[in-house]
Amino acid sequence: MNIEEMKSLLNKDDIVCIVSKGDLVLTSNLKGIRPWVKWLKECPEELEGAIVVDKVVGKAAAMLMIVSKIKSLYTPMMSENALQYLSDQKIDFNYDKTVPYITNNEKNGLCPMEQTVIDVDDAQQGYQLLLNKIAELMAKK
Repeated sequence: MNIEEMKSLLNKDDIVCIVSKGDLVLTSNLKGIRPWVKWLKECPEELEGAIVVDKVVGKAAAMLMIVSKIKSLYTPMMSENALQYLSDQKIDFNYDKTVPYITNNEKNGLCPMEQTVIDVDDAQQGYQLLLNKIAELMAKK
């Protein structure tokens, strides 16, 4: 699947993330970093070398993409922190616009996942911190 075909899937059936590698196509309608956490757990080998189209990319998602060893990324919207982080990585990426930061669900502050990795540069460390944060948030429910 080429990048234009992948872009056309965005928002179709609420799809927010598409991964393509050879004949394999993964899609997700899960919000935030959930698709990346799920795929890293279930099928990390399928992500390596993949082309990705993701609706919104913050630094947390960007770090998980680096852990996944994707080949390239297109996103309509990227946070300034993600842009700065990805600029230092060996990955091709394109975006339409940047936003200062990814907001939380209430739209009144910084996304907790973005906040978790704001001062982290190592993708593996970021991944572990994100898993810890998710566990902490799940324990509160």
